Amino acid sequence: MTNLRSLAALTATVALVLLASSCDPRGDNAVAPTIGKPSYHFDILECRPFKMTGGGRIDYPPGTADKNPPASHEYETFGAHVISEPNGQTDELGHCLGAKGSLEWVDHRPEWNINGRPLNLHSLEIRWADFATDTDCADGGARWGGILVIKNTGQQSQFEVFDCDNGEPGAGHDGFGIRLWDFPYEVLCFDSSLPPAEPSCTLTGGNRQLHPTH
Repeated sequence: MTNLRSLAALTATVALVLLASSCDPRGDNAVAPTIGKPSYHFDILECRPFKMTGGGRIDYPPGTADKNPPASHEYETFGAHVISEPNGQTDELGHCLGAKGSLEWVDHRPEWNINGRPLNLHSLEIRWADFATDTDCADGGARWGGILVIKNTGQQSQFEVFDCDNGEPGAGHDGFGIRLWDFPYEVLCFDSSLPPAEPSCTLTGGNRQLHPTH
């Protein structure tokens, strides 16, 4: 049984590595979508002061507004806030430097238990934050990221978030998605029929709130 579980875990990891490599964001352009990349939102970005707060729950897969059965544990919960304070500098990808905040993410799916515990991601540093102008988020969208630690293992990874305040209430309207760059993990919903802007997944609980600053 142990060998079968190890083989299944290895197979899943290989599949996720292939998925992650096909969607590596490190070639993205912060001004316009890169040719050959998936066509979705959060590609046209501006350096603009803003604050996004709140938390919630996502039932991924499939990432729609419907909750999965409680016994399945097929859902994710999170709390996150980001404050963008552009300082006139950008990183090598054109993302706006001058940001702070935090992210706490837990994936409750049994297949993502690591060392006997649900996958737990915790931000160490928020490095950049951009305001997205190409989304259908009613109150505004943002793309931001930095460095986090996988608390189950101590491994660090760069990450990015796709964040959407799509009106009230948050459940069934707002969206959130996450992708790690140095570990094969993402919760993103590439479905244009789902609210709100892809690739964020629809919240089944909680709320994202954009607070413009001046």
